[in-house]
Amino acid sequence: MWGTQPPPARTRAPRPRPLFVPFATATAAAALVVASLFAVQANRTQEQLAAERAQAREIAHVLAAPDARATTGRDGEGRNIGVIASASEGSAVVTLSGYGELPGNRVHQLWLMRPQEQPRSLGLFDGDTPLVATGLEQSATSLAVTVEPDGGSAQPTSQPVVQLALKSVGFGE
Repeated sequence: MWGTQPPPARTRAPRPRPLFVPFATATAAAALVVASLFAVQANRTQEQLAAERAQAREIAHVLAAPDARATTGRDGEGRNIGVIASASEGSAVVTLSGYGELPGNRVHQLWLMRPQEQPRSLGLFDGDTPLVATGLEQSATSLAVTVEPDGGSAQPTSQPVVQLALKSVGFGE
């Protein structure tokens, strides 16, 4: 009889889901992550390159000064400190060699030494990279290097591992 029984339930056959859709979505997400990482790395590389170029300009400026003079110091263990300084520019390029790597929580810090005044920090060494020290005063008598906690100190916390008189490069006269 018509109308006494409900119509048969329609069942949908599950449609097969294409396998490439999840794969394409995952691939697109991975490509986006990789592109983002490349962009971040490119930005870091650009910043590092700009910093290295600025340091190279500072070094060239000291080396080109008409009164630039060089001196070196060596300790009993054969470790060296080298300085090329210009008294007229009040700047110096300082290098360390032979001091090796410090533990991760320690750094070499450069200090300006002057008579009757507290040492003044000139910066932290980054491995073998030369340090450009600016703002040197005519009264400076020496440069000293100490081992300090990571990030440096406001005042030296240890005895210098090396100290170099600046008289031979036109300071402290």
